[in-house]
Amino acid sequence: MTAFLIDEMFPAATAEVLREKYSRDAAHVFEVGLRAAEDAEVAAAARADGRAVVTENVADFAAERDVVLVFVLKKNLRAGGAQASALATVLDTWAQHNPRPYLGAHWPRVAGTA
Repeated sequence: MTAFLIDEMFPAATAEVLREKYSRDAAHVFEVGLRAAEDAEVAAAARADGRAVVTENVADFAAERDVVLVFVLKKNLRAGGAQASALATVLDTWAQHNPRPYLGAHWPRVAGTA
């Protein structure tokens, strides 16, 4: 099962929705003491805990090779209060289709996008 570490550009509520609605192992960077941390620190924490980093910072994580990276662009998600729920749904669906994801970049399909 894939565990997630949600980066700071996404709502902290995403991790809560993943845990409560989908029974997924999820944490937000704010919950684990990584508020405003460097991207390398976020990747290192995810690597150490066996988590996939969920971020939209493609360029900032491009050099990371030994961690699962799940890239989602905020512009492809519903805005406002529905964003956490929308992202949680995307991540749960992606995890169902990728129970043992390879290390490196993943781009889950977001409903309503090409």
